[in-house]
Amino acid sequence: MELTEQKQIVLNRVNGLISKRHNELLERLPSVHEIDDGIVISFFTDWDNCADDNEIKFKKVDTPDNPDESMVFFFIPKGAFFELKQRFYIGCMTCLSGAIDITANNKTKLLEATTKICINTDDVIGKAYENTYLIVCSDRSEWGNATKDHVKELGY
Repeated sequence: MELTEQKQIVLNRVNGLISKRHNELLERLPSVHEIDDGIVISFFTDWDNCADDNEIKFKKVDTPDNPDESMVFFFIPKGAFFELKQRFYIGCMTCLSGAIDITANNKTKLLEATTKICINTDDVIGKAYENTYLIVCSDRSEWGNATKDHVKELGY
C-alpha cells in the first residue's frame, strides 16, 4: 500500500469521527424559534405535548394571585391542526408570533402576531400557517362540566 493510500484511509477515518461528533453535538442543541423582534431558544423539556398532536407544546402558567384564571402558553408548529370540542374552554387568545386560523362561534378569524381575540367558547378549531406562539386565558368559573372533567382527568 502506498503512503498516499494510507493517508487517505486515516483522513477518511478522522473525517468520519469529526462528522459523527458534529452530529452528536447538534442533537444536543435546543430548538431555536424566532419571534418577530428576537430569538427564543426553547428546550421544551418541561413542556407538555398535546394529546392529539405531539408537535404542539404547551406550558401551564401559574397565576397564584387569581386561582380562577387559567393561563397556558402554547407553541403550535406550522401546519398543525387542532379541534377542542368541549375539552378546553378558551376565553381570550393572544398571538405573540406567527399566524393561525381560529374558528369559534361559527366564525373564522386569522390571528397574527401581536393580536388578541376573545372567543369565550369550548368549541374551537385552529390551523397554524406559521410556527405560532399563543397565550390562552380563561376563567375557570365559565368552564362547563365536560371541560372541568377533562382537565381533572389530565391532572391539570
